[in-house]
Amino acid sequence: MGRILCQLADIVDGDARAFDSVDGRLNGTGGFVVRRGTQAYCYVNDCPHLHITLDFVPGRFMNKDAGLIQCANHGARFEIETGECVWGPCRGDALTSLPIRIVNGTVVLEAPPQ
Repeated sequence: MGRILCQLADIVDGDARAFDSVDGRLNGTGGFVVRRGTQAYCYVNDCPHLHITLDFVPGRFMNKDAGLIQCANHGARFEIETGECVWGPCRGDALTSLPIRIVNGTVVLEAPPQ
């Protein structure tokens, strides 16, 4: 079935929520879910520029002014829907997405392929 991460309602629209590494897929970095309206997007907490976590302050991923994901270490900014870097030293690269689905308001990380 996958792993329950949180309720969509637990994430303020336009904000994100962190979660710990699961199933050995995240190399100890964990991940985060970003909410945009009734949709959610999930990424590995790893900046493609220096391969460091994005959240300098634990659980803080968003640039509130522009509605973008922001690396707290060097300011790179990423689109919520695609994870693509649109500003900063890794422009053109993208965050690694993780497959999720929303089931009755619950955000579920899909199980890895067998």
